[in-house]
Amino acid sequence: MAQTQTGQAGTGIGARDDVSRPTLRISVTGPLSVVTSDGREVTPPGAKTQGLVALLALSPGLRRSRRWIEDKLWSDFGPEQASANLRQALTKLRAAFGPAADAVRADRTSVGFDPERVTVATRLPAGHAAPGRDLLEGIDVRDAEFEDWLRGERARHAAEIEASRPVRATGVLMSCRTEVHDSTLQALFGEILSNQIGESIAEQVRAWRRSGRHTGTHAGAAQEDPTSDLEIACDLLGGSDGARVYIRIVHLPSARMLYSKLQKLDDPQDILSSSPAISALVFEAADRALAMLPQAVDRARPEARATALSRLALYRMFSFEPASLREADDLLTQAHEADANGVYTAWRSLIRTIQMIELLEPDPQALREEMVELNRRALEEGPDNALVQALLSQVRVMALGDAAGGLDLARQSVDRNPTSAFGWLSLSVSRMLAGDQTEAIALSARAREIARFSPFRQWWDLYHCIVCVACNAPAAAIEAGEAAARAAPSFRPAHRHLLALYALEGRLDKAEETARRLARIEPGFTLDRFVNDDTYPVRTLRTKGLLEPVRALL
Repeated sequence: MAQTQTGQAGTGIGARDDVSRPTLRISVTGPLSVVTSDGREVTPPGAKTQGLVALLALSPGLRRSRRWIEDKLWSDFGPEQASANLRQALTKLRAAFGPAADAVRADRTSVGFDPERVTVATRLPAGHAAPGRDLLEGIDVRDAEFEDWLRGERARHAAEIEASRPVRATGVLMSCRTEVHDSTLQALFGEILSNQIGESIAEQVRAWRRSGRHTGTHAGAAQEDPTSDLEIACDLLGGSDGARVYIRIVHLPSARMLYSKLQKLDDPQDILSSSPAISALVFEAADRALAMLPQAVDRARPEARATALSRLALYRMFSFEPASLREADDLLTQAHEADANGVYTAWRSLIRTIQMIELLEPDPQALREEMVELNRRALEEGPDNALVQALLSQVRVMALGDAAGGLDLARQSVDRNPTSAFGWLSLSVSRMLAGDQTEAIALSARAREIARFSPFRQWWDLYHCIVCVACNAPAAAIEAGEAAARAAPSFRPAHRHLLALYALEGRLDKAEETARRLARIEPGFTLDRFVNDDTYPVRTLRTKGLLEPVRALL
């Protein structure tokens, strides 16, 4: 986030400051404030009107599309009512601005501020900023979409403030330990498991692992190794009813528990083979620890800032919403600026792929060129990162049709980290493109099982649905598509596939219900476009001839 946003007039208010054209200064640090060039306070009353000012003030170029604004302020309303509400808010805003009302610019598609008339200050003047002042304090719009947007903006604002103190990214230090209770073999199993969790964390944040076994108590371990940030401990316990493993991930400086779980094991040997059950345990532990990491580690550290930004980005990205994908790309750009980790570049390459496939941006060729460049850069920045390899494999298969290159990266990813759901998914998609139907479905099912506790599990459900469609397994495809739709009710790709699959099975009532839902969540959706527009993003359904049954609904 830039410190100020200005137009050609420069950084100050006064380049075109005269009586006939008063200018405005909007402050967003602390409570929202709008002041004219002659010092009059013209902050509009009303939460929604203030929310409109906030959205525009923090938008690129001080402008947004009407639909984007309506989605943030009136997400529970239908399109017509949301548009009427926006018109009313603009009327109130112009009335509050008085002589500066014409600084508000609106047309049929977008709303914005005149950048030559409006300056946005995202920091209070030196000497006036109280420590800990938040962005847009006290604003109360009461819309879930606005609150989600505001959390992202506050994270960016906090990252910018903290970034003003130069700190070198040295990486999170993790001690991977096991405690010996019965046998040396059990200790080895525990050490392998703790290192698998550590490796999965290190794929997503700059981190270093320290390995070692010891006897004694956990408290003693903390005293032995006070320099580590995290301790990952896995203790295997025998019993008459079978073995169990107790996993705990602790932030050592504060002794805060980031994750813990007691899990029964069918066979400790499963740790050596990275069975789906063990992989799911590793994947869950790493994901939960990463989610908690920014709250435990000093936020001034680049690793913590980058992790917080990237987690927000993933929540936005996996919605597949056009505006959310752009916000996710911006968040990942900031994460990379805080810590130049190749995984953030790889995620951005995948975002370009989604935007291109979903036809969400006006220039697909530009998207493709950016995607290819980001793909190249990510491999340079993270050549040995299994998650980078998995993400870039999907990009090469989905967008570039590079079956051989995608398969090579997918195999490297799985060999390097066999507990990652991302790696198995990339291998499944590669096998699907190669025509190996049985293996593609089995690999996708394994990836889905590993990711079953992920907050983004709709990603694996969706791709299992697509793989099953491509491999002529419609019943399994419906089950996976319905799971994706349950996990993320506004997830458009899941509903598109379900529409065709329901029609294929003659369940026209379900198909009609799904079409109505798509019309609510996807601007411009029609059944005619779904069936007859060759550019509509249902390539697998079209290739398999599954659009024809939908004609019965036309």
